[in-house]
Amino acid sequence: MHELDFAIDMGECPLSATPINHVFLTHAHGDHARCLMRHHSLRKMMGVERDSVYYIPESISEGAKAWIKAEAMFEGVSETKFRYPKIVPVKAGQRIFLEYRKDLAIEPFEVKHSIPSMGASLYYYKKKLKDEFLGKSATEIIELRQKNVEITREVYEPLLSFTGDCLGESLLENKDIFKSKVLITECTFLDEGEEQMAHQKGHTHIADIVRALNELGDEVKCDKIILNHFSMKYAEKHIRDMIAKEIPEKFSEKVVALI
Repeated sequence: MHELDFAIDMGECPLSATPINHVFLTHAHGDHARCLMRHHSLRKMMGVERDSVYYIPESISEGAKAWIKAEAMFEGVSETKFRYPKIVPVKAGQRIFLEYRKDLAIEPFEVKHSIPSMGASLYYYKKKLKDEFLGKSATEIIELRQKNVEITREVYEPLLSFTGDCLGESLLENKDIFKSKVLITECTFLDEGEEQMAHQKGHTHIADIVRALNELGDEVKCDKIILNHFSMKYAEKHIRDMIAKEIPEKFSEKVVALI
């Protein structure tokens, strides 16, 4: 997401991703993490001077550092030349501003998966005039500021939420994600009879998404809900057909597949 200068995971690293300065790692599985250091290395090779910032769940941050160093040693980097990239360990409920975008703040939340995993919400931050000062003239506003009156309030607008890999129950356990303009969530399994398999493997079945949408109803404020991480056994047509069949009509224009 170049306009946000932000990437979710780095299972692959196309050249187009190298300018992105902020990367959030949801969990350690290879299809989400294996190209994290390729991203870092490509930036150095291409002469990007600014350090990229990697936001990693605190519970796996030390393991990530060990992996990063081991990979560097395997590639022949000497101990004297090795240095870690900029890693920011994050905890659930901790809202922090992005390193190079002080108008954007991220707040991770825990999800259930087969290994420790996190999703997060990205907020647009701004200050707005407090209601009691609306309608004041410019002269009056200046006078209030000169008197050190706090005339603004902080506003965090939920722009984007993403779950990474998770059990379907994590959707309702973190239902505030449905307030974001865009929600990205996995939908690994689609077919009837695969619900138990989805749960055993730590993934979401489309029935879980339908259940969450029906339960939340008008509380769903998303403009778009992007489903991804479909099992490779499904053809594209089957994915689109199942979404059209299963998603309630009320939400059909909101839900799209990223294949």
